[in-house]
Amino acid sequence: MVLAVRNTRHVPSATLRFVDVTLSWERASAGRTAVLRRRAAGLGWEELARTTETSYVVRGLHPERAHAFAAAGVLGDGGLEPEDDWERVRVAPVASSGTPALPSVPTYFAAAQSGDQLTFRWTPADDGVSATFEIRVGDTWEDGTLVAEDLTTSPHTWSWPSSGTHDFHLKAIDRLGHASRAAATLSISIQPLGDHATESETDESATWPGTATNLENDAGALQLEQLPLQFGAATDPFGSFAGVPCFAKTFPEGTYETVPIDAGATVKERLEIEWGTVQPLPVPPPFGSVRRPALGKRHRRDGGLLPPGTRTWATKQSWRVTPLEPVDVAVEIDTSQTAAGAWDGWRPYVPGVHVHRRLRVRITLRGDGLRFVRLPRLVIRRRRFNLKDEGLAVLPGGVPIEVFLAQPFQSAPHPTASIVAGGTAVRIEVSVVTPTSFSVEAFDGGGTSVPATLHWHALGMFGVRKRCPVSMA
Repeated sequence: MVLAVRNTRHVPSATLRFVDVTLSWERASAGRTAVLRRRAAGLGWEELARTTETSYVVRGLHPERAHAFAAAGVLGDGGLEPEDDWERVRVAPVASSGTPALPSVPTYFAAAQSGDQLTFRWTPADDGVSATFEIRVGDTWEDGTLVAEDLTTSPHTWSWPSSGTHDFHLKAIDRLGHASRAAATLSISIQPLGDHATESETDESATWPGTATNLENDAGALQLEQLPLQFGAATDPFGSFAGVPCFAKTFPEGTYETVPIDAGATVKERLEIEWGTVQPLPVPPPFGSVRRPALGKRHRRDGGLLPPGTRTWATKQSWRVTPLEPVDVAVEIDTSQTAAGAWDGWRPYVPGVHVHRRLRVRITLRGDGLRFVRLPRLVIRRRRFNLKDEGLAVLPGGVPIEVFLAQPFQSAPHPTASIVAGGTAVRIEVSVVTPTSFSVEAFDGGGTSVPATLHWHALGMFGVRKRCPVSMA
């Protein structure tokens, strides 16, 4: 393991004689680590803690003295590995500023579109500090939505969820989770796919006709609802503030569900969902903005430790702080294959082609509880295929017949058929669908294959997929 140290808080000795330092290490295998401090000369080592984490904060050190620490692996019987295998570090706070070198900003950040994919490229700085990279989309890095994290190399490919102009931000991250001070930024206009002939658009932003939970309409935008100002509970009567962040002004989470959209028939459509989120600060700000850690551990929403120096909010007389994190947005879709039947179930929205008769969308906003997270727009675009082939099929009965398409589709189309003449025929079965043909058969009420004349049509994408123009910033 490799033991490293940094000052997390340094107060000059003229005012308050202590510092906090963060010890961190890397383990070759999972297990517990013992953190030790050397006593006065000749008195050996003092064990401070045992932890499964890879970092530990030592508090209240004298800033004008040197301190020696060690990290030792804990064996299965509770003992420590041999002292020769310990990793040691000497801390002299006044002799060092305690501020580690932050990663440098990546250069030559660019993006290019190829169909439904967006490819990001950049050049990492040769600073010896940058370990991974993180991309966000939004007005700013702090308020953006995560695109990708823990990236180690360039390029990175991303399936864009909606067309239009978007701002992307890239930062380098060191192994302790500290980001570069500035971000590389670009703006790119994503072109819609050109292989669809028809397009329909549902704009929820006009009236928000769906169902909102913990969200309120504010000047045409949905906003996380403000918590009750009086002392009491978040729900009535006598609810609980469990899960509400310290000093929170708004509900930390809210959802909006659209009314069902009926396509009129079971069809294949490409779905594009465009949303925008902003986190304006309260005016005036109710608390002070700080860049220092609180006493005690602080965690992200996913349970991971928050890196020291994260921008936070705190009262002037309290060490308790609430981290200001970017808004989390979860977009889910649900489809149904019938006009009034059961739904298929909620699932994460993935850009692409979906088969449905009815469609509904649910969007969940999660904020830091201090800023009024707003959803100013939510647009659902449905693009249908650009090729339709149709004709008549005469079925002899007893066996299915194979219908050959006039020209091959790019992929298996969506064929349907209706009965023109057939006497006892009441049911049609389509099977073995390929880009060039499909099989069809008609049955009577008893399940017997019978003669019939059918009118069929097939919807799909024709030929080689079109390439969208490249747009770079």
